[in-house]
Amino acid sequence: MIRKQFFRAIRSGSLLLVAAGLASAGTYSPELDRLSPAQLIKIIVKRSGNTVPNYSSQGIQKLRILTSGDDLCQGTVSAAIRLSSQSTVNHVSVNQLVQGTGSAKPVYDFMPQTVQPKSPLADYPNFGQGVGIGVALIDSGVTPNLDLAGSISYSQSFVTGEDANDYYGHGTHLAGLIVGRGVNSLFGYGKIIHGLAPGARIINLKVLDRTGQSDDATVISAIDWAITNRAAHNIRVINLALGRPVYESWKTDPLGLAVQRAWLAGLTVVVASGNAGRDNSAGTKGYATVASPANHPLVITVGAMNTERTEQRTDDLMTTYSSRGPSLLDHVAKPDLVAPGNRLWSTLSTSNPFLSTQPGVTLVANPFGGAPKYMELSGTSGAAAVTSAAVATLLGQESLTPDQVKARLMKTAYKLKRDRYSVAGFTLINDIFTVGAGYLDLDAALAVRGQRKFTIPANMNAATPAAKILGKDKKGRLVIGLDSTVWGSSTVWGSSTVWGSVIEADSTVWGSSTVWGSVIDADSTVWGSSTVWGSVVEGESTVWGSSTVWGSFDDPGPFSTVWGSSTVWGSSTVWGSSTVWGSILSGDPDTGDNGNSGN
Repeated sequence: MIRKQFFRAIRSGSLLLVAAGLASAGTYSPELDRLSPAQLIKIIVKRSGNTVPNYSSQGIQKLRILTSGDDLCQGTVSAAIRLSSQSTVNHVSVNQLVQGTGSAKPVYDFMPQTVQPKSPLADYPNFGQGVGIGVALIDSGVTPNLDLAGSISYSQSFVTGEDANDYYGHGTHLAGLIVGRGVNSLFGYGKIIHGLAPGARIINLKVLDRTGQSDDATVISAIDWAITNRAAHNIRVINLALGRPVYESWKTDPLGLAVQRAWLAGLTVVVASGNAGRDNSAGTKGYATVASPANHPLVITVGAMNTERTEQRTDDLMTTYSSRGPSLLDHVAKPDLVAPGNRLWSTLSTSNPFLSTQPGVTLVANPFGGAPKYMELSGTSGAAAVTSAAVATLLGQESLTPDQVKARLMKTAYKLKRDRYSVAGFTLINDIFTVGAGYLDLDAALAVRGQRKFTIPANMNAATPAAKILGKDKKGRLVIGLDSTVWGSSTVWGSSTVWGSVIEADSTVWGSSTVWGSVIDADSTVWGSSTVWGSVVEGESTVWGSSTVWGSFDDPGPFSTVWGSSTVWGSSTVWGSSTVWGSILSGDPDTGDNGNSGN
C-alpha cells in the first residue's frame, strides 16, 4: 500500500521525484559556489512546474531537453546561480563529468565458484541462469565476439560520433562477466572463462567514449531510455559501473534522481561503489569515498573483494581500493554488499588496439598463440557486473521487485569476519562501511526461494539507512547507529539488529569533519580529524541499545523502510552476533590487490 501511494504521488506531481519540499525553488548545487563566477559550464535545470524558465534574460543558452524533462543548458557560473532564483526553477546542478575506469602473470580468478560454492555447474556456463532477462549495460559499449554471440539483443550509442562498439575496453569485459559463454576458452585455458548468467541478454547502451568519459546528461539519457523501453526488451536490471564524486545530496543530484526513476519503474539498479578507497586526500582514510550514483539509498551498491584466485571463500580478502561509506553529505551506509572484483578474467574488446597499454590491464595469453581473447581487470566495476548477473539469475527464477532482490541478496550474503589487516600501508577493517551486509552468495539467495524471512512485502522498499551519531557508551566511546527514519519512516531497525561500529581510541582513523560536516554527538563534541573508529560487540547485547534509541520522524517521507520489522527479518539479527564479525586475524591481503582499475 505504501509503495502504491508513493507511485501515485509521483504521477500526480504532488511529489517532486524524491519528496515534496526537499528541493525547493531557488536551490542550486553547492559545487557552483566552488567554481569561478565567469567560468562557462553546462548545467542541468530542474523546472518548477511546466513553465519554461526565461533563460535568455539570465544569459543562459538552452541546449536541449533531457528525457527526464529537465533542461541541459550552458552559461557562466554566476548566471546559473542567478537562474536558480527564478520561481520557474526548482534546482540547478552542474553537468558533471562521469568516468568508468577500469596486474603479475594472470591466474584464473575462480569468480563463479566463489559466488556459487555449492553449484556443481559453477565450472561451466549455466545457460539456465538469467533466461530471458534483459540487463541494460550502460557503459563504454560492447564489441561482439564468440563468447557474446547471441547475447547482445540491442545496441545504441549515446556518444556523439561513435558507434556502439567498445573502443575503450570496459563494457566488453563487463558483458563477459554477465553473459559470457566461454566459447573461446573451451580448450587450453584450464578453466572455462564464463559469465554467471549466460541465459540473460545484454542491452548495450553506450555512454562512455573511447577515453572512458561521459557526463551526467548522457548517462541520464541512457537510463531514461532503459525505463521507456523496458517492456520491449524485458529490461529488469541496469548495470552502472561508472560514477563521479558526490557534489550534492542524492535528493537533488540529477544522476541520483535518474537511478531513482529507474528503481521505481521496476528496474533493479546495480552500481559500483567506486575505486577511491585509498584516497586519503581529505583525511578520511578512504571512508566517505562512495561515488554518485552509488550513494543513492535505493540502489544496490557493490564493493570489490579479492578471491585470492582460489575456490574457497575463507581466504578471500577485501580490496584496499574499494570505496567505502558512509556517503558524503547524506551519510548513507554504503556499500550494501561486496562481490568478487579483483583480477577478474573476462572478454577482451578487439576494437581498442591500444588496450594492452592501459593502466591496470593485463592480457590473458592465448594458449594456442595468436591474438588474446581475454583480459584481466580489477575494480568495483567487475563486482557490480557479477552482482548484476546474480540479480538476473534470481529474476529468471522468481518474480521479485527491485527492493525484494536487494533484501534477498543482503539477507543471504556471506557474513565476513571482523578481520583487521594491512597491505601497502593501508589498514582495513571489515566494518559496515567497507563490506556492507557481506559477501555475495548466489547459491544462498537461490536456496531460500519462498521463505518469508528472506524477502519483504512487494509494496515496501529496502532503502539503505543513514548513519547517525547516537552518543557514547558506558566506557565513553562514541557510538554510531543506522537510522532509516531519515527517509521518513517510523519503522526502524529492531533491537536485535547489529549494524554498526563503536569508537575505540586505538582504532583506525577515518572520521573527519569532511565526512560528517558539523554533526555533533550527544555530548556536543564536534567530530574532527582526530576521531577514531572501531567495531566491537560486547557481551550478549550490542552497544546500540533497544529500538527506542532510534526515535521517529513526523514527516512520512517517500521511503517506507522495512529493516526494523521482525516479520521481515525474523527473530535474529540480519548482521548476526559477534560470530558474524568474528575476531581479528593476522596476515596481509594478497599483493594482487593493485587497485589500478576504476569502478
